[in-house]
Amino acid sequence: MNIIRKTTPWFPSLFDEFFTRDFGIDLAPRTYQTPAVNITEKEDAFHLELVAPGKEKKDFDVELEEDTLTISTTSENEIVEDDTHFTRREFDYASFTRSFRIPETIDTKSIKANYKNGLLSIVLPKRKEAIPEPKKQIEIR
Repeated sequence: MNIIRKTTPWFPSLFDEFFTRDFGIDLAPRTYQTPAVNITEKEDAFHLELVAPGKEKKDFDVELEEDTLTISTTSENEIVEDDTHFTRREFDYASFTRSFRIPETIDTKSIKANYKNGLLSIVLPKRKEAIPEPKKQIEIR
């Protein structure tokens, strides 16, 4: 017998409640319009990847204010079809905003963003003093 636990916005699991309240982690519920994000850390930079297929480069607003990086987009589509018997109008409105707190170790003047094939990539380079120096051998005299 399998135990299946389904978490919905109306009935969050006990596990989610415990960790979001006690550790201060903000887990906003994701909807189908909120894109998934991967964040990886390398020695010299953080890499943030956001999946948003069907968008164009001009659809995104990437802003940095103080220590918060905000990615947002809004799109509106209106399709109008005229026929002799009826008029049909369809509205499509989609928007999302994702915000990330940037650590002090980031060189904010060198942040770069690229959008290609449905993937928004943002490189957050670390300051030189934040990059760990390689291990060196000290000669004993």
